[in-house]
Amino acid sequence: MSAPAERMIHATQRGQRWARERPVIVDIGVAVLATVIGLSELAADDITDTRDPDLLAVVLILAAGTSLVWRRVAPLTVLATVTLMAVPVYLRDYGTFLTGLGLTAIYSAAAHGRNRRQTWLAIVAAVGVLFAAANVTLMDNGEGYSYANAINMIVFCTSAAAAGGIVRNRHEIFVSAQTRAEHAEATRLAEAERAVARERLRIARDMHDVVAHSMSVMAVQAAAAQEITRTQPDRAILAMQTVERTGRQALNEMRRMLGVLRGDDADTALTPQPTLANIADTVAQSNEAGLTTALEVTGERRELPPGIEVAAFRIVQEALTNVRKHGGSTASATVRLDYGPISLGVEIIDDGAGAVSSLSRTGGGNGLIGMRERVEIYNGDFDAGPRPGGGFAVHVQLPTAGDDETQSSVASAETRRGDEPQ
Repeated sequence: MSAPAERMIHATQRGQRWARERPVIVDIGVAVLATVIGLSELAADDITDTRDPDLLAVVLILAAGTSLVWRRVAPLTVLATVTLMAVPVYLRDYGTFLTGLGLTAIYSAAAHGRNRRQTWLAIVAAVGVLFAAANVTLMDNGEGYSYANAINMIVFCTSAAAAGGIVRNRHEIFVSAQTRAEHAEATRLAEAERAVARERLRIARDMHDVVAHSMSVMAVQAAAAQEITRTQPDRAILAMQTVERTGRQALNEMRRMLGVLRGDDADTALTPQPTLANIADTVAQSNEAGLTTALEVTGERRELPPGIEVAAFRIVQEALTNVRKHGGSTASATVRLDYGPISLGVEIIDDGAGAVSSLSRTGGGNGLIGMRERVEIYNGDFDAGPRPGGGFAVHVQLPTAGDDETQSSVASAETRRGDEPQ
């Protein structure tokens, strides 16, 4: 494309943008221009057997032209006003068609009328009235009926209405596209906000599990080290080593999760997500912390979806933390994993005091809430409560069959949860 053509296109675009931003100025200019054209037609009429221009004709043209200022706000009212002003001009035989005023009013009605049916009925009625009035005088002069003027009038009026209809349709298409784009953007933002809420909830659960588990181990070991420092210094050193190791592990987990929150690319995965293979280490760590813990595994071990493995690990970790916090100094615990054909069973039972049992039915306590949410995400079964013979039990069933269906259910469950108030 040549440089002059590009400059012309840019100038046209700037002009259109300027006109869209200043509609009132544009409408005033259109009204003035149409009025000037009407007065010029009146003064330039050279038909010998017509009425000479007088004050009434000027007033009628000025009234019709002034109404065009509101052609966007009240297009049908403006069309009716111009028609009412033009009919006396035709009937008094001033010899002018008021082309600028009439065509502008017809175009404006077609382009800006709110109700499409009413608009076209009004245009047809206005054109019919104008054509009938023109037939009486302007079309029927001393030389006979002017078919050329009649055809021209019909063609011009039809063209003005068609041009207005085209502009109206283009505007409606533009508005519809803009509305769809805004709706799509709003939907995208809402989905992003739900995703952020889901991720925050997940990170909050993980951070609670990590902090609660690690801090409980460190507190128990530090207290034990204080008691045996003088009598059993070697065991005290081992206890403090456990505190150090647990603290480092907790720091690594915290760095990983905080890296996700910050959006760091290099350090977002300093440690891998825990799996069922890490439960043995958690049980060993629980024993080191002073809680006698046994691990029982039944069924054929197999690799499960990562989300289910993380959920099971966190549930075991949180349950053992609760036993240390609420079970008492003499409590012991058993962790059972059952690899079934269509589900994974997880059970953590203890013989402690079970002080947490009061939270099991009411939903209090972040630990039990986190466990229940993890299980609900995977459409599993969760039950926690005091045991008849004393202690506390957590029973979980996580479905593992039909992974695609399960993951679909997870996505829908997380979406519903993201819509709930936090």
